[in-house]
Amino acid sequence: MRARVLRKIEWIQRVSLPGPGTLAILLGLCVGLSACDGCGSNKPYTPFGVASGVPSAGTGIVAPATAQDPSSAAPGSSAGFAVRKAELVPGVALTWTGADLSLKAPDKRRFVQVLPSDFDGDTKLDALAWLAPSAADQNAPPGELWYFPNGGAARKLCALPGFVPSSPDCTLLTTLSQTGPHSATLEVAATCAGQMISRAPVRALVVVSPSVEHPLLLTLRAASAAPEEALSFSVDSSDQDHDGRDDVRLTLSVAAGASDAASAELAWLDRAAGASRSSSEPGSSLLRAASKVALVARSKHGEKTAERTSNVLRLMSSVCAEGGVARIFDEDGVPFRCGDPSKVIDSLALSEALGALAQGDTLAAFSVLRKDGWYFGKLSSNGRKAVERELLRAVTRFDADPPLAIHAMPTLVPLVHYSPLWFESDGSLLVQSPGGGVSRVRADRSGEEALPAEAGVPSWPLELMTPSGVRLLGAIHACDRSELSFNESDAQHPLLPPFATRLLAARPASCAGHGTGPAVPFSPLSFDDNGLEALIAGAHVSVAAPGKKLASGFPALGTPRSADGQWLIAPSPLGLLVVGERKELWQTEKLGEHADVTRLVDCVVANAARAVACVDSGRVVLFEHPKQSASTPHKK
Repeated sequence: MRARVLRKIEWIQRVSLPGPGTLAILLGLCVGLSACDGCGSNKPYTPFGVASGVPSAGTGIVAPATAQDPSSAAPGSSAGFAVRKAELVPGVALTWTGADLSLKAPDKRRFVQVLPSDFDGDTKLDALAWLAPSAADQNAPPGELWYFPNGGAARKLCALPGFVPSSPDCTLLTTLSQTGPHSATLEVAATCAGQMISRAPVRALVVVSPSVEHPLLLTLRAASAAPEEALSFSVDSSDQDHDGRDDVRLTLSVAAGASDAASAELAWLDRAAGASRSSSEPGSSLLRAASKVALVARSKHGEKTAERTSNVLRLMSSVCAEGGVARIFDEDGVPFRCGDPSKVIDSLALSEALGALAQGDTLAAFSVLRKDGWYFGKLSSNGRKAVERELLRAVTRFDADPPLAIHAMPTLVPLVHYSPLWFESDGSLLVQSPGGGVSRVRADRSGEEALPAEAGVPSWPLELMTPSGVRLLGAIHACDRSELSFNESDAQHPLLPPFATRLLAARPASCAGHGTGPAVPFSPLSFDDNGLEALIAGAHVSVAAPGKKLASGFPALGTPRSADGQWLIAPSPLGLLVVGERKELWQTEKLGEHADVTRLVDCVVANAARAVACVDSGRVVLFEHPKQSASTPHKK
């Protein structure tokens, strides 16, 4: 035994693992033949105010897992060990016979699932069993995990962890599986009829090696998946370091819709004093996931690059404490830190840009820079240069001339709104001023004039309101779901349920308990009872109302689309991106006070991209189309 422990310590030192920490100390409390009150805990602890009352026996609330949604799938084997599920016992029986074993349940307990195996390595079959209380015991925990060694006395390993909701309105789905030669994994997931606190743990993962001194290798808490996502777990508790003791490798996978799932790993090594987590994970596996996305970004399968990139970011949000919205926790309810994410973020940003360019979506590609800093930190200097290099190769670059300063003052609206600017078909610029008055800058720029009411040029509404009276209030970096959402109101409701876009919300933003997150650049194209169409952070986003289809037609006044519908304008950190039959970038580095293009808002573009007008610090500036290009697109 001493030699085996020394080999374990030597191997741990080679991989530079941290000390045992709090988790190992807690696991060490449940030792030998003594039974813990809960799996991994000897205190009846219920976090976040989640109900944990004991249900009446015989209600069927403790049940074997059968058909269930992907987010509560049974733990499987990530690699190296073929999982074996426990045998379901019909009728919650007092006795169980099979595999050369004849077992009798302890007093006031009944068999629900039995997993026979040689857990202690003596070539004789033992058994693990998940037991439910009998109908006569009204005060017992709703489930307990017991070990039945061959030829020895049965002993309780633990009861249902106290953080799993177990009130009468909750149904428990329980899965017991052998996930290592001498170990097994118990997963219990609660589905409750009542409203749950967002990201409150509803699942327990307990890994046990029943024949060793400290049989509880690991206890984890998990919340439900984010809305419209699937969160699954896969456990391999085979011996990772070849010292004769089973270790734990947990693989977490996240997917949204039908796109490929992204996976990351957490790993623990079984020490004499308890489990110690590997410091290399989940960082290493997250980088592998990002690299996998990069491999196909330029390929014929690159049309799903945005979804694949999104899934890695969703995974990071679910796993990493740094995102503020973690859904997997240690025994004490503490989320796991993932460390420096810069290499992962750099790789994902470049992949997203390359995938968008390969699909001809220049707006989405340039949006990557507009969202720099949204997800777990900013791009590194080298990472940003790599993205910029690819973007600049995809456009024709122009050095913009100094703009014309317009005297008419535009109306400034604090909430999301249509632009107070608009180019007429002949290239004249309309400016809506405070009070609703409209001025016109002539197409030849020879002058500007305030238009009288009888001129027949109407002012246009700047606030976003549907014909039915629903107002769009603004974007929010949601914490209870992964996507960027928008708030709405109407005459009866100051705040309606938000609706989600396909863009991911920033992390951590306000989810870490401070600030509201980065500003969301927003230019509406249309908003009515059919839904919303807009440029959000420079990307073209459409959200149709349920059962509706976005209407097509001439552009509304005050949108970033030209009057003939052929051109779009989106400011980017590299310049003014003008997209139509050509892809042009009007750069302004030499223009002094106008060099920071991200300050330009409410931009509109004229037909044939003849001119662009924007609001800069409350004043209107008008750029004529540059006469000479600074570069041409790279020819492949």
